[in-house]
Amino acid sequence: MNQKLIELLQNQYDNLPYPQIPLEQSPQEYYDTLFIHDLTTPYYLYQQKIIDTKDKLILDAGCGTGWTSLFLAYANPGAKIIGVDLSPKSIEVAQARFRHHGFTNAEFYALSLDNIKQLNYVFDYINCDEVIYLLPKPENILKLFQSVLKEQGIIRVNFHSYYQRSNFFRMQQLFQNIGLLNDDYGDLEVQLVQETMSNLKESVQAKQVWQSQCSKFLSQPKKMKEIIMVNYLLQGDKGYTVPQVFNMLKSSSLNFLSMVMWRKWNIRDLFKKPHDLPEIWEMGLEDISLEDELSLYELINPVHRLIDFWCVNKSTPSMISPLITWHKEDWQKAKIALHPRFKSPKIKADFVRTIEKKESFLFNRYIAFPALGNVEIESSIASCFLLLWEQEKVSFSELVKRWLTIQPYDLLSLQSKSELLAIKELINEIVKLESFLYILVEK
Repeated sequence: MNQKLIELLQNQYDNLPYPQIPLEQSPQEYYDTLFIHDLTTPYYLYQQKIIDTKDKLILDAGCGTGWTSLFLAYANPGAKIIGVDLSPKSIEVAQARFRHHGFTNAEFYALSLDNIKQLNYVFDYINCDEVIYLLPKPENILKLFQSVLKEQGIIRVNFHSYYQRSNFFRMQQLFQNIGLLNDDYGDLEVQLVQETMSNLKESVQAKQVWQSQCSKFLSQPKKMKEIIMVNYLLQGDKGYTVPQVFNMLKSSSLNFLSMVMWRKWNIRDLFKKPHDLPEIWEMGLEDISLEDELSLYELINPVHRLIDFWCVNKSTPSMISPLITWHKEDWQKAKIALHPRFKSPKIKADFVRTIEKKESFLFNRYIAFPALGNVEIESSIASCFLLLWEQEKVSFSELVKRWLTIQPYDLLSLQSKSELLAIKELINEIVKLESFLYILVEK
């Protein structure tokens, strides 16, 4: 990595250790974020298996002050967390954060990502969040990650979107041209950015972007400084497109697995009638590659700041068999589990309460991002699924037996419900919930 850039980035984050989250703040009820940082989520998308995170080795590359590292620790019980960051001051905060929350199975190093091989670790999971787009040759870091990744390991990484963030790239160029990004900077440069923006006319596009981003933080100097430094004065910031990202993966012997926010990258959802598209689109999407589909999405709807995704070793293909393709024999061998992020005492108490009150249970009330609307089950099927809170895994046949006990009659004919009908009803519910990864199914 360019030594001058290393020094500039280190000075920037020593000046403003990031993110500035209080040490005592706990991530325990940030259910969406824990869901993302739980290795269970990408591993199921990868192998359709439920992974035990005990003794797994997780690298948080560019860990900053350890806020993300703390999510990784809470979300992956028994895993060892290794945090690496350029900024010694950020590492000090990360170490203090872990001490405060009682996590001892962690190590933190003030180290350039170029040097992670010095750690002599091979990782089950590498998390590189909000870092790689700052580096001059991110494909070299991807190759380095691949070299320290276990055969079935997974990498989560993200790039700034060129299309979504173009306004900020222009502003960074502006402030570089007038000398604010040419050397170390701090409060004076932040003040000069504020003065520039406050003196622009309201009709100027840069002023409009500034107001939409910053106006509500004018009375919060620390927050305003953070926004300016990570947007207007961010050293090395660059944007990428989906094709550029896929090309870097190919050159790094990595395969794209899934967008982290996979439900929010569906191009059909951009149309008024998702299942009745114009003919040119129906024909075009029929045999399109995932790369091309994602590229079309970002051209039509560049709303995502990050191209945020999981990737895996090219030599280890994904082993997914969609539930809708399963046969009777597959279901006979199936084991059903609740995603671990739903197993908090609070969520279980709410679940039991909905059964007692004969109300529907809303899964998206806790983990919202996989769903585009409400994902709910009524109280009787919730009673059947209560077993998932009480056991690690439940056989499909055990759930069928419980369902027939809870609802032994066909509600239309009032005759005894056949096992075949009970199986069909359960499969419909399980397939729906599994599509959001609220319930996990393996065989």
